[in-house]
Amino acid sequence: MQTIQLKKFGNVLVSRPAGQEAFNAIRPQLDPDQPIQIDFDDVLTITPSWLDEFLTHLTEFNQGKVRLLPTSNASVLIALPVLVKARKDFVADVVGRAMKEMGMRMAKN
Repeated sequence: MQTIQLKKFGNVLVSRPAGQEAFNAIRPQLDPDQPIQIDFDDVLTITPSWLDEFLTHLTEFNQGKVRLLPTSNASVLIALPVLVKARKDFVADVVGRAMKEMGMRMAKN
């Protein structure tokens, strides 16, 4: 399993263009056939737009074989329900699994 430590992209992760840039930077180091886990340690803030952009490209790259490691980061915990509600694809599946693993409840529509 490959691990992406998001802190290598900074500790404040904001904007779709920055999420795209982060994915483009890490893509050459990844094997699309291997599962990937995302580590949020040492990230202070992450926005839903950054996370959405990064995860969209990442899950398309490896067909959804992505795991978000449990975290207590408040900005991540706020972004996850936004993404799972807005998406109906690999991103929603990945985020939904992470929320379940972290004991978070899904919001009802």
